[in-house]
This record gives sequence, C-alpha cells and structure tokens, in this order.
Amino acid sequence: MRPGREIDTRIAREVFGHRVWAQNKVLFENAEKGDRPLRNYSKEIEWAMDVARKMKVALLPVAGGQWFAFVGPDAMGGWESPQAMLQFLEAGNFNDCGAAVGDNPAALICEAALKATEKRQQAQALATAASEDSAAAGSAPHSPADLSVVSSDEKSSGDLH
Repeated sequence: MRPGREIDTRIAREVFGHRVWAQNKVLFENAEKGDRPLRNYSKEIEWAMDVARKMKVALLPVAGGQWFAFVGPDAMGGWESPQAMLQFLEAGNFNDCGAAVGDNPAALICEAALKATEKRQQAQALATAASEDSAAAGSAPHSPADLSVVSSDEKSSGDLH
C-alpha cells in the first residue's frame, strides 16, 4: 500500500468510524471533537500514532532500517509484556491480526491496522452468516425423509460389551 489520501480515508472510516467528504477539493473528516481536514495518517507519524493507540499496534525496528508493525488479536487490550507478544507470535494464530514490514513507520501502522480491520470484518460476516444459517436450519420444517426410525430389533442387535 502506498501512503496517501486513499489509505487516510480508509483509516478515518474503517478504524475511527469517521465520515469523510470533499469540500472545495479538500477532504474532511468528522472526528469526535468536530469536523477537520483529513489527517495524513499514512505519512505523518504524529497522526499514525493515533491509529497505533486505537488499534494497539506494536512497532519494532528490524534489520536493514526496516520496521515491523503488528496488530494483535481484537480481544486483547494490548500486551501485558514484551514476552507475551513474543509467545503469541511464536504460536502463529494470526486470524484477526495484521502485520506489515517496510521503511515508513506511519504507512506500516496504517497497513497493519487495515489488514486487521479487514480480517475482523470478514470473521464477523462469516459468524453472522453461520448464525443465520443455523437459525434457518433450526426453524425449517423437517420432511419425513429427514427422519430415521430405528426399530427395536436394530436397537437390541448392537454389541454391548
């Protein structure tokens, strides 16, 4: 992902839940404290840190001047210790997590946050569809072909050791 207005707009909408609109060729967002020009979340670390705080992003320097941004599971309110994060990474269960590696920390924070948000939205959609399917199956009338009847002879012929 390249830093820029498209990512900034997605961050405002998907991470913060802000409405974004254009007025006189300038993008605005309706933040908690009122309307303001859209922040440069993906280019300026000052605004990317708002994303990091909201999504609990861990940002680590790695070899070659690169950075690793990681968003942990939604259920966690942050890591209780660096060791807890390392243990989680070793376990490899990244279902609702997001990660990115590169040289622009602000962009990486945004990329990891958007990946985690996408995964969480997909998981929520699947869970909703599954619950709707099970609700529909539970209320569907059964046809006689769906029911199996076991005779008393079949019950007693089983091996009971």
